[in-house]
Amino acid sequence: MKVLSSSCEFHKTLESPVAFLRRESRVIAFFGAAFALVFLAGILTVDPAYFYPRLGTDTLLYHLKGLAFAETWHTNARSAINRPPFPFVAMPGVLRSPFIMAFKDFDNQLRAIQISNIAIVGITATLYAYILSWIVPRKWHWLVIGFAFAFMLASPDWAGNVFQLLADAPFAFFSIVCMIISTRVITSTRPLKTEWLAISAAVICFAIAFQCRYTALAILVYVACIAAGRRGDNRLSRRSIIVGTAVAIGLAGILIALNWDTIHNRYIVDNSRFPQFASKASMVKNLLVLALPSQIIPNLQLFFVEYPLVDQYHISFGSSPRDVLLVVLGLAISGVTLIGMWQSRRRFAPEIAYTLAALPLLTVIIPGTSRYLMAYQPFFWISFYTGASALAAPFEIELRKLRRVALASLILLIVAGTGLVLARRWKAAHIVAGSGASAQGYTRSHAREIASTFRALRVFLETLPRDRALLIGGSGTSGRWTVISKLDYFRPDTTLRTAVASRDVYLVAECGTYALCRDFDKWDSEFRSRVDEFGPFNYQPVFSRLTDNAKARVYQLHNP
Repeated sequence: MKVLSSSCEFHKTLESPVAFLRRESRVIAFFGAAFALVFLAGILTVDPAYFYPRLGTDTLLYHLKGLAFAETWHTNARSAINRPPFPFVAMPGVLRSPFIMAFKDFDNQLRAIQISNIAIVGITATLYAYILSWIVPRKWHWLVIGFAFAFMLASPDWAGNVFQLLADAPFAFFSIVCMIISTRVITSTRPLKTEWLAISAAVICFAIAFQCRYTALAILVYVACIAAGRRGDNRLSRRSIIVGTAVAIGLAGILIALNWDTIHNRYIVDNSRFPQFASKASMVKNLLVLALPSQIIPNLQLFFVEYPLVDQYHISFGSSPRDVLLVVLGLAISGVTLIGMWQSRRRFAPEIAYTLAALPLLTVIIPGTSRYLMAYQPFFWISFYTGASALAAPFEIELRKLRRVALASLILLIVAGTGLVLARRWKAAHIVAGSGASAQGYTRSHAREIASTFRALRVFLETLPRDRALLIGGSGTSGRWTVISKLDYFRPDTTLRTAVASRDVYLVAECGTYALCRDFDKWDSEFRSRVDEFGPFNYQPVFSRLTDNAKARVYQLHNP
């Protein structure tokens, strides 16, 4: 209880977010504008068709949910006309549905969503900087703000949240806002009944965060720790504790009940396979070598000679000197972060409890651990800063004397790291594009080929009669052209022969990544073989466009 009380006392002394924004407004405007201009350049200079093949799996399901809400005011979305509505979180799509309503053409909808994503991620970066400023001297707050924006600019996961419709950014934004408001309310000396407006805002943010990602329940752990700390000083009545607990349990119960079908069928059932099939050692290695360190150094995976993720259940590191060095570096970063958590427990016990409450579940999901930890980044930054400061404290005098050397070493490290990333990308470009092609030239041709291929595919598909045409898509793509061109899909089953007899059914084979396009003919053949399990059928080629980096074929199905 003493730890929670001291944490509550520390949070009472924190500068308000309004005061922070007012004091650092010029710095935030400078870095925020630079951040926005970089992403705007990417959005406005690239053909939206380049992003069509990225519309798959989670991103596609969010789009389908948003489209269903925009058209019918409910979220019962289907990926195919012969399938029931799929269970999936709908809030990320619902939040973007106003842009779907505002624009008829998908390209305009996509660009509007991307531009709004810049705002969401930029505001989240500002909130992250505010949290990190709690432990950094005020004279360095400008550097904290620059670091937050630069980190998100360099992170491929945050960039993905700008260019695609994902849940990470809105979840991070609403969860952080909920926690900040809760902290200000609970640590305030004003009676809680006078804070009804702020409490209502916190409840709304919590509800939205929960419907973006169900791990938002851990926010209640944070609120409970703050409240327990204030109760320890006898500044929060027993009645307030009982009422607050009852409201929190009731709200959580209502949200869980309303979303139980999705929670159970989509997440509990699907994610139960990870504890069953995933290696426990891989979970730990992924967390300590990749996931946690990537919250401190973005793009850490790019430095490995051999990509560590073998499959969704196993992690394996190469034996090259660079890979061994990176494993040691990752473990060192994790060690410093864990030391920082212990050192800062008297000030940040609620934040540590919030992070640790969600960590076991997120660690199990090996492929997504790094991305899911994005919402906890400012707390990892605080822990790493505290741990590094504690380890450097005995050498403070010597470090002050070597300030210039340290600065030069830091610059050299940044340049070397940037060079390694560029070299890694240059090497990958040569492997993919062949010898004699420059990485920059490959990048331009890569984007141009993908955009032109999928633009041509869209033009063809939109010539098909919408009232008769049905599409069959590959794994993770069913519904893609429903979102883009309002064409319905059919999931192959025993009624496929009847559908072919009564409607115009087309198989759409498409790829927009090198890994898939490399063996496209084989994949295309296997795709048709799986469909033939409900046939067989005759496949009449009606469209084909093949490039090195993007390929698309369309077949019309006929009964023999």
